[in-house]
Amino acid sequence: MKKKNILLIALGIFGVMKANDLRKGVGDYESSAQTGDLIFQTQIGRTQALAIQASTLSPYNHVGVVVEEKGNFYVYEANGPVKKTSLKKYVDRRGTGSRFVVYRHKDIDKKHHIRITRYVKNQIGKPYDSYLRWSNGAMYCSELAYKALGSAKLDLEEPNKIKDLTFAVTVGKIIPNGYKLNSLKLDDYVVAPSHLTRDRNIRKVYQNW
Repeated sequence: MKKKNILLIALGIFGVMKANDLRKGVGDYESSAQTGDLIFQTQIGRTQALAIQASTLSPYNHVGVVVEEKGNFYVYEANGPVKKTSLKKYVDRRGTGSRFVVYRHKDIDKKHHIRITRYVKNQIGKPYDSYLRWSNGAMYCSELAYKALGSAKLDLEEPNKIKDLTFAVTVGKIIPNGYKLNSLKLDDYVVAPSHLTRDRNIRKVYQNW
């Protein structure tokens, strides 16, 4: 598939975002936010983000894990090294139009909140995983989110192996991006933001566009 066609696919995926006006702000979400929520966004203008969207046919290219701490909400994310970002700063990130979508596991409760919080705090400082390894030494965004829910023993659909995602790998190699795709281990598992939003155990609870 030619690069021009891939770009058209990606533009079609997030073009609807530009056509709609923002209706709700972060304050509307905070009133119902919970630890363990997965907060997705689409950052426009980065080739790596474009590659994620086009290769996975998803409107989203980043995800973080929401955690409540002493009445305030933060997002743990692998955006560079794993770090904690205030919810407001995460939502207002440049290139996102302050638009975001939140998904929540259908079975999550307070006992899961404790385990998820413990897990994400223990990941702080781990380097970003440009090699997409299914290991614990480094993390990419959707891997952190998936493993955070998994650490709480919540049911999740098994991720795909890289060797089964030929379309995604092909597209990723066509569009310049920051991943070391030539060094992939084909038997490794990999999970994209789209995998989480399509998991039958996870449902959308908030969207502001």
